[in-house]
Amino acid sequence: MEENKDFLNECISITNTTIDKVFKIDSNDEQEKQILGTYLFGMFNGLGHEKNSKPVDIQGAIIQILSQNLHYSLDSAVQFSQFLINSTDKDFHPTMFAIIHRGLEGYFMYKNGESGKLSQDFCDIIEVVKAATGR
Repeated sequence: MEENKDFLNECISITNTTIDKVFKIDSNDEQEKQILGTYLFGMFNGLGHEKNSKPVDIQGAIIQILSQNLHYSLDSAVQFSQFLINSTDKDFHPTMFAIIHRGLEGYFMYKNGESGKLSQDFCDIIEVVKAATGR
């Protein structure tokens, strides 16, 4: 049980640090919020892999972050988390799959203190998605 709490606390720390200092999004832009949630899910998977966390711990952490930090309703956060889990299958949603994996790589940039590189990676994703969707 203590491991779960430590994992969640690290996810909260990652989120607070990256939202405050690394990732700049328009909190009123739903697309940017979804990209951020997806990227964070990838980062949490990187941390989870390192800590040998259970998938349910990763899902619980992303639900908490989606509801508390990104202000989704609990129901929407649960649905979004399931969509993210489904998106770990490349055939389900290739774009989300790619963002999750960029977030996974982003975790290691975060861990190595490469905040400039991490910020640029996230900004590049926002730019590509917006260009592809005409926004």
